[in-house]
Amino acid sequence: MTEEEKKTLVDAVNCKYPHQNLTEIYYNIGRALPFTAQRFPDGRVSDWYRNQYVEVVRVEPHGRGGKFGNVFGFYYRNGERADAYENDPEHSWCTKNDTEPQPIPCCGCGSWMLLDIIGEKTTESVKVLGLDDKIGFGKYKDMTLKEVIIKDWQYVKWAIIDSQHLYTDVDKVLEYHMENRPTLGPNDIMSFGKYKGKSIEEVYKTDRQYLIWLSQNNDSFNLDWEKFK
Repeated sequence: MTEEEKKTLVDAVNCKYPHQNLTEIYYNIGRALPFTAQRFPDGRVSDWYRNQYVEVVRVEPHGRGGKFGNVFGFYYRNGERADAYENDPEHSWCTKNDTEPQPIPCCGCGSWMLLDIIGEKTTESVKVLGLDDKIGFGKYKDMTLKEVIIKDWQYVKWAIIDSQHLYTDVDKVLEYHMENRPTLGPNDIMSFGKYKGKSIEEVYKTDRQYLIWLSQNNDSFNLDWEKFK
């Protein structure tokens, strides 16, 4: 796996954050070991998490679908091996002198983010969909991701961001959408919302503030304000 391929895979897997545990990450990256991961990297629970991570070196899956199990590894703080819970040695799950990997607490919980893939894949990793690749399921099966972005942006947002059914380079998807999203004028018809079925000109005349709010909070299209003037 090249560095570019690895970065693409890491970014795609992390689009599922915070809905993944260490075992799920292990499967998603093709059972590559070791890998490093961090819990709550965005500090949503506490800034205490920001400077620490784990190196996963062994996974023993079990449970329904093998999505849970025991995960073993080492603890790092500020980029170096360290004692977990340094101020509470009695409850420390790993010390900097441990030579054998230790059971990682909360390994089956969510909110883990993949940092780096150190080892090589031993099985196929998740399919990272490119813009020209075809979707393999659902109502847009056999259409390319580019085609679906243009046809139904709300579906793409659901499949990638909300439910994580697709793994892809989200930055490229957003860039392509912003470059190709339609620009609507007065004669175009609203396809959703409380004014569905009305022309945008009608909405402009009766509820201009709604259009202003929509243009600021909806990324499905642009409005050609010059045509309204």
